[in-house]
Amino acid sequence: MTPRFQLPRPRRRPSGCAFRNAFTLIELLVVVAIIAVLASLLLPALARAKTKATGAHCLGNLRQLQIACQMYTHDNHDFFPGNNYQMEAGSGANRGPLNWVTGWLDPRQANNTDNTNLSLLLDPQWAQLGPYAASAGIYHCLASRVDCQEGNLRYPVVRTVSLNGWIGSLSIAWNGGFQTYAKTPDLRALSPADALVFVDERDDSIDDGYFAIDMATDQLVNFAASYHGGSGGATFADGHAELHHWQSAAMQPPAANVVETVKHEFTSVAGNNPDLLWLRAHATRPLP
Repeated sequence: MTPRFQLPRPRRRPSGCAFRNAFTLIELLVVVAIIAVLASLLLPALARAKTKATGAHCLGNLRQLQIACQMYTHDNHDFFPGNNYQMEAGSGANRGPLNWVTGWLDPRQANNTDNTNLSLLLDPQWAQLGPYAASAGIYHCLASRVDCQEGNLRYPVVRTVSLNGWIGSLSIAWNGGFQTYAKTPDLRALSPADALVFVDERDDSIDDGYFAIDMATDQLVNFAASYHGGSGGATFADGHAELHHWQSAAMQPPAANVVETVKHEFTSVAGNNPDLLWLRAHATRPLP
């Protein structure tokens, strides 16, 4: 007689041990609470680390632009590159190779090709610094969030950097009675270490390559960027670059996200506004 095959009988757990390896609801809630506490501690630290990293990247870009500007002046008898806002924003024959960049950016305008045209930054036909700063990425801050529309697609604006309007050959004085600096030797009363050259400008303020600083009327004509924890990049004629921390709320209105709806420009401020005073102190000096 062939023996029957029998499955082994399952062993019974001792009484009281049926759920020994399972979590209780209270234990799960405690784990979730611990994760939430850790996240609340770590996320601000990660955000600060990201802000610091983008700030360092932006500062590196500005240093490269400053080096390009210095190389240009060395090759052109100490003349700064051109910075005539009327020609930068002009059209046809009014444009051309006489300025550091060309173009009029306005992310609010769909199909404005200046918003995305790299040739206006890199081609010597349109940009004097093009041969010296041949990477489009150094003209744009990673923290910029405004896009512009072309056709059915959206792209970042190509440039978030401007040149101090008081510096540059062919530059137009914003106010009478103050010096413009066409050549590096012109920097006497305003020392090279204090002379502002490039400014990281807000993407909802940017237009031409001329950063206007009003020496007479108490207003912010253009707005410097404050993407990096309230700070923005700037370079100086002696070659150094820094992240300058802006102090007033006026310089730091809420940033646009993807779509620009309000352009920040020509905003009245108090005469003792610390950011306006800082810009003026690093922009120019009265005519002798």
